[in-house]
Amino acid sequence: MTYRVYLRWPGQRVTDKTTTESRTVADLAYAELVNRTDWPGDERPLGVGYTKDGKQVQYHNFEQDEG
Repeated sequence: MTYRVYLRWPGQRVTDKTTTESRTVADLAYAELVNRTDWPGDERPLGVGYTKDGKQVQYHNFEQDEG
């Protein structure tokens, strides 16, 4: 199994990508990105993606946090 965790930005840009075979590592990476607050300038990502074997497991939407 392959897990991927990443930040999704406007324009479909992806950064801070973690690719691992370990669910524990993926869970830690996801929690770290969801709780991160040190964004560059006023820019903030749209969300945090978490996939397992190419299928979405979780998605944290930062835009929902604003309302």
